[in-house]
This record gives sequence, C-alpha cells and structure tokens, in this order.
Amino acid sequence: MRNLLYYLDKQNKKNIRMVERTSLADIGWKEIDLEEVLISNMDRMLDEENLMPIFSQRSFQEEPDIMALDKKGILYILELKRDKSNEKNLLQVLRYGQIYGQKNFEELEEMYNKFNPKSKSLIEDHQEYFNLSEEEKLEAEQINKEQHFLIVTDGTDLKTRKAINYWKDSGLKIDSIVYRIYVTNSGEQLIELGTYSPYQDVVEQESSNYLLNTNYRNNPADHKDMLKHGKAAAFYSPWKEKIQRIEKGDKVFLYQSGKGIVAIGIGTGNVQMQDYNGHTNEEYFMKLQDFKLLNKPLRAKKIKDITETNYRFSPTMFSIGYHRGNKVWDYIIKNCL
Repeated sequence: MRNLLYYLDKQNKKNIRMVERTSLADIGWKEIDLEEVLISNMDRMLDEENLMPIFSQRSFQEEPDIMALDKKGILYILELKRDKSNEKNLLQVLRYGQIYGQKNFEELEEMYNKFNPKSKSLIEDHQEYFNLSEEEKLEAEQINKEQHFLIVTDGTDLKTRKAINYWKDSGLKIDSIVYRIYVTNSGEQLIELGTYSPYQDVVEQESSNYLLNTNYRNNPADHKDMLKHGKAAAFYSPWKEKIQRIEKGDKVFLYQSGKGIVAIGIGTGNVQMQDYNGHTNEEYFMKLQDFKLLNKPLRAKKIKDITETNYRFSPTMFSIGYHRGNKVWDYIIKNCL
C-alpha cells in the first residue's frame, strides 16, 4: 500500500493536491543527521512501552545504529539509511546480527553502560523498565538468545522486499520501517515516519499533555529538585531531548515511581540546560507555570481507570493525549489539591 500526502482544498472539497516528495539527500541531510533525529525521537519510531533502547552507534565503529531489548530479552538491531534500501543494506544488518548475536551478557552490558552512564545494571534496569517481579526478572543467559532485525529506509525497492520476505519465510525475524520526506509550498520539510511495535500494528503518538517520570528510583535527589523548583527535567541523551517536545500550554504531570502523579504544571516552551553530575549540559529542564503539588498522589491504577488506557509508566516521558490528559487534569483539580 502506497502512503501519499495531499493538501485539502477548503473551497473545493473534490480537489486535492499532492505534497512534493523529495529525499534527505535533496534537502542536504546526511545519514548522521537522520540518525540524530531518530535516536532523539526513538520512542516515536519504536514502541517504547515494549522496547528498551540500550545502545546507539558511536562514530567510526562497526556497530548497529540502534539496539534495543524487548521484555523477553530479544535483541533488536536497527540499521538506518538515508536513501532507498538495497540488498547491501540487508546484508549489512545481517552482518551486525552475526557479530552482536554472539555477544554475551557482559559484553552487551558494557555497551549499555557507555550508552547510559547512570545505569545500575542492565538486568536491574530491564526489570524496572518493564516492571517485572522478582520471579519474572531475566537471568543474564536469557538476554540476547534471539535477534530481530529492523531496516529503516526511504522506501524499499522490489529486490529488498523480496529478500526480506524470503528471510521471513525462512524463519528470520526481520522487518522494515519506511520514512518519506516531503516539502510544502512554503518550503517546510516534513518527514512521514512509520512506527514499529512487536505487539501491535500501529503505535499511536499524540501531542500535548505529557507524563514525566521524576527519576526517583535512579536518583531521589532529581525527584526532590523537580518538586522544589517546579520544573520538568531529564538527563543525558536521548532522554534529555524529550523535554524539547513540551510546548507552551501543554499540561505536564510529574510521576513518582511507586507512588503516582505527585505534581502538575503548564509548559512554558522555554527549555534550559545545566550541568548534571559534573557533565556539561546533561540536564534539560523547563520551569512549569501554575505548578501545584498534589495533597495525595494519583496512583497508576486510577490514571488507567480515568483514561481507560493501560499505560506503562516506566518511560522517561510520554504523551497521554489531549483528551485523556484533560480528563486526568480535571480529576486532579477536583480531588487531589
């Protein structure tokens, strides 16, 4: 199925005009630029509720662009391409599978610690990320027993589609994520990005009204600092860049792990940076207007009941949608302040 983007004509509803299709190369972007965009917005490309990012590529290294784990410890290997896919892309990602599929737990944890300097351990972080009980907690030997390949390209040619189907029919876990680049009449550059989830066909991403984890389990001092100064904050890449998504007027809910929503405020749209644990500009934060502490936390179960949505509360920050967010906000104003 082809995805095409059109202008709607208010005056003549029978008329539509196609938005001009282009490529990253044509607008002067390099592959590294695409990687930066996707790594910074990984949760919009992947289903963050079901995939935990553990590594992104370093310069001049033979490494996958992105690696992630699912709840069962399956390793997801992603390769990003600026241009249309071809058989070489497929062979490259399969080579990464050959290399990193043989990595033992200690080697993967070493890579994870470089990607996430504030990590406790890969096992503990995985348990916390997926909210696993002690009985469900993975052992080291359960990590990376299987691999799943994802190729991210500007369209896929027939040869590559046939190759992917061949390998899928042969039992290999491999899929493609397709993006497309457009330019509007006013010169704005748009990207249409397919999303991937191992458990559902479509990952819905809505703007406005965000729930932000206060990092209480990793560092209680971060939690206290946010409440004291009435701000939303995140630390290190790619998590800190999520603060840039909060726009002026967005509702923000501060969530304490194990407790629930403990404070609310309105985004100003003004992102600030400061040093964090001796590292330059590794904290991004935004002061919140109309900041209020709740008299009693709004617990996870109640949030799910109000929104009729089964959220996972481990991600650093995620959108709970305009209408659902407003329902939670109204409930808090009436019952929790």
